Amino acid sequence: MSSTTTRFPDIEVGAHTKACISRLNAHYCSAIDNGDLDRWPTFFTDDCTYRILTRADFDAGRDFGIWFCNTRGMLLDRVSSIQSVNVFEPHVYRHVIGPTEIVGIDADGALRCETSYMVVRTGYEGTMVVFSAGRYVDAVSIEGRAALLRERTVVTDSCRYDTLVALPL
Repeated sequence: MSSTTTRFPDIEVGAHTKACISRLNAHYCSAIDNGDLDRWPTFFTDDCTYRILTRADFDAGRDFGIWFCNTRGMLLDRVSSIQSVNVFEPHVYRHVIGPTEIVGIDADGALRCETSYMVVRTGYEGTMVVFSAGRYVDAVSIEGRAALLRERTVVTDSCRYDTLVALPL
């Protein structure tokens, strides 16, 4: 959480804001799970940050983990790489997410949110495994009728990564 964030244990926001954040998370997961990776970068602001860290790295204040992108352009490059360069065994993800807790407001009005997630990976032959579990630690901007991720830090509960972290979580 940034040093300019005010933490509120029971912050209340309006129904519109909650609905925007809920739609954002639902569309984000749907795009990944259904192979529509071209949509994935559209859920972020232009000057966004996306990273995947272990809980230990996050707690220690480290910014770099297995993934780090700090612009929407970098996200677009990552999608292009996934679609044309990376070679990995066929698989799909399925996200299960919990309710989003709004935990603070940044000085510029961005909402700080946390959402638990679990991702099941199904391989080509049908084998299913819990691929990753943890939480999203986000800074979300509400722009009109939509919420956008200014920052998404995927904090994995496990310190071990599967070699197939080819798709975003």
